[in-house]
Amino acid sequence: MTDTTSSPATTPPTPEQIEAAARILMRAWAPGTLLPGDRGYDTADDGTDPDEYCGCGGTDEDGESLGCNCGNGCVCDSCDYYRYARNKRCSVKDCGKTPAFRVVRFGLVDQHVQEPTEKGAVCPHPEGADHFCTADTVYVEAGPMVQEFSHEPACSVAHAVQLRDSQRQNSQQYGRGERDHYRIEAWTYTPHSGELPAPLPALREQTRAASDSTRFAIQRHAKHNDPGYWLSSIRRHLAVAAWNARLEIERPDEDDDFDVERPGPVQEEPEPDWPDEL
Repeated sequence: MTDTTSSPATTPPTPEQIEAAARILMRAWAPGTLLPGDRGYDTADDGTDPDEYCGCGGTDEDGESLGCNCGNGCVCDSCDYYRYARNKRCSVKDCGKTPAFRVVRFGLVDQHVQEPTEKGAVCPHPEGADHFCTADTVYVEAGPMVQEFSHEPACSVAHAVQLRDSQRQNSQQYGRGERDHYRIEAWTYTPHSGELPAPLPALREQTRAASDSTRFAIQRHAKHNDPGYWLSSIRRHLAVAAWNARLEIERPDEDDDFDVERPGPVQEEPEPDWPDEL
């Protein structure tokens, strides 16, 4: 006879149990990462401000931006954020509304594939022709590929058309009319990590890194039948993501003077320097 007695509902784990489980996972998959309570954890951050001498204007007493005094190409936290945050508003002068579209300027750029001559590759170009082939590497034209040059946010189709027409005039003026093409697409601004409460920035960073490592592991397996390093990298990123995912969203107290527009930029960690050999 079948027992139809319903089993008692499983008691959800307590925050302490979740932390303990996440700590075990971190110990196994990310042993080199310091956790609260570990020796040396409190001194892991030396408190150095990388932007202290960068020359950025920062903010005034009211939290308003004083602009950036750095030159082009600066990669400090403030400049990185200012460049990114320009996309929060429509690019049409004196508009400033939240964007719902963007204008993408793109073109077709010739691509080449290459192969070492040691693998039997032979230069296909006739003698005397202009090409990139060398004694060690053969370059073959692979046809054009779409390359995006710039993006401008717009609040409406009308403003998107206005931006597109203005860009088209600039292209004609500077002799890029045949190269540049344009498209209007629906688009929503994605918050910068500095605009998000913890632990969302860390979760985005670690899950993105885990996804990249998974892709590289598959490529490595396809080429060499050995995912190798990338499997341990996947585990490490997932462990750190799990550790952060258990945390509550940081919410400022009502009495805190909290700037919802973000008081200061926080630079995202740079992309890893992947090895050439996959």
